[in-house]
Amino acid sequence: MNDPKAIEARLQTLQDLEDIKTLRHRYSYGANIIDGKSGDLKAFAALFAADGIFDVGMGVAKGPSEIEKMMRGLTTQWKCAMHFMLNPVIDVAGDRATGNFTGLFAFVSAENPRPIWLCNIYSDTYVRTPGGWRFQSVHIKTTFSPPEFEAAYAGHLAD
Repeated sequence: MNDPKAIEARLQTLQDLEDIKTLRHRYSYGANIIDGKSGDLKAFAALFAADGIFDVGMGVAKGPSEIEKMMRGLTTQWKCAMHFMLNPVIDVAGDRATGNFTGLFAFVSAENPRPIWLCNIYSDTYVRTPGGWRFQSVHIKTTFSPPEFEAAYAGHLAD
């Protein structure tokens, strides 16, 4: 129980879990829209590995440059968009990890000040890089979304 190597390994796992949660939270803040202004989309895209995959049901982007471009196109119609990440389940295995989060979102447009709520399940893979943990892939499954949201993204939603 007092084996220094075992304690060090447990501490490293705890640090990895916290770093991955922070990565997911930076994603949320980067994807938020406040007063019609997106977060720092370049910083958002930098949360992904060089060959990272971003698949949120509205097309697929690979690598930070494509991800930043995709986000610029997806963030134009909202006055406010807030992302809440809940219920993390993360498994770390060395320099790789998997995780699931429940995402709850509120969107407001200039035309409709009442929030549109939706919920997704995020299935992520992560990789440790020299710069820290990054998303290797982000995939979502929508659990519910109202018709107003689907109408707003009609041109973007994947079949």
